[in-house]
Amino acid sequence: MVHDESNLFVASGDPLRLGITNLSNGVTYDPTTGEFTLPQDGQYLVHWWVNARNLKNKDYDCEPNALGIELHQFYPGDALIAHSSTHNKLNLCETGTITGNAIFNGNAGSTYRLINTSNVDFELVPNDRYSGSFTITKIN
Repeated sequence: MVHDESNLFVASGDPLRLGITNLSNGVTYDPTTGEFTLPQDGQYLVHWWVNARNLKNKDYDCEPNALGIELHQFYPGDALIAHSSTHNKLNLCETGTITGNAIFNGNAGSTYRLINTSNVDFELVPNDRYSGSFTITKIN
């Protein structure tokens, strides 16, 4: 599991860089890039959730926005694995939860990232303790 407890700023198009790593299954994670690397070929299950606040620029009209996250294979080559978003559009400074799951076939040494695919920046906001988490499990 990788998680965060801070108010992490994530610009549109940037990867999520969660700061606390508790991985024990051979998967490695680099919090400076937001990349996780698979240790061996197989089928993997990834689950993620974040509490995100819409940070659309206050100088513009306050148009509600859905916030989204995509799981991408980063190496070798960029490939979309899964997409998730808030269930409704959020006004400026409103907070919503983005949650997603994916089952995919991965190869040893391939890397993956969770990317903010919203057309706006967002901030991760702690709810009780955590502001976001993702879990990676080899299932086959």
